[in-house]
Amino acid sequence: MSDKKAVSDKFEFYDVVGILVPGSILLALIAAGFPATTGVFATIGFPDAFGVICLTAVAVFAGHLVQAISSLLEPVLDWTWGGRVSERALRGELDSRYFPNDTAQRIRTKLIKAVGSGATDRSLFLYAMQIAETSGNSRVSKFNGLYAYNRALVTLLFLGLILLVVAMVWGAAEAWPIRSKISALAIVVLLLVIAWNRAKQRAYYYVREVLATAERLIDVESR
Repeated sequence: MSDKKAVSDKFEFYDVVGILVPGSILLALIAAGFPATTGVFATIGFPDAFGVICLTAVAVFAGHLVQAISSLLEPVLDWTWGGRVSERALRGELDSRYFPNDTAQRIRTKLIKAVGSGATDRSLFLYAMQIAETSGNSRVSKFNGLYAYNRALVTLLFLGLILLVVAMVWGAAEAWPIRSKISALAIVVLLLVIAWNRAKQRAYYYVREVLATAERLIDVESR
């Protein structure tokens, strides 16, 4: 019973927070920037209940699209963060308030002993992730979902910035005063920077939880 509940909770969290929310916001941005798109659906005359189902389905599709673009942009995000967070953590390159260097060296030594001296940092983390995700620690999947959600927000705001620029040329924002256009662009860029920093923090938290969980499991097995 508890296993079924855990699967259900994970499904609801990922689908509602990670998919439906970004997809709904993206549809709202498109409708606000290009009002003519909403008129197309209005002229069809769908029944209200069916219209809600259709909009929900489109929002879910848009959310999956945002997540797909997020996955494609992940190497770019890693580059802006100074490299892949998992590998930087094992090398002791993260800020000490997230992952101290002595902790990184201790866990790295245990992982090398478990995997082999020839393993790369990527292989070490993949092994840690494999045993952490099968440990039953719900925090690992939760932190992974939060990272995916915040990464999607970065992509969403990036797409929103593109939509805003296009709307200023061909859409509803074309008639805005120049001061309003500059203010809107500045706000979106500021939100993008904030979301970028939050996604980086969530990546740190997820990697730290994976490595800490893997260390506990290795210690238990060695005892």
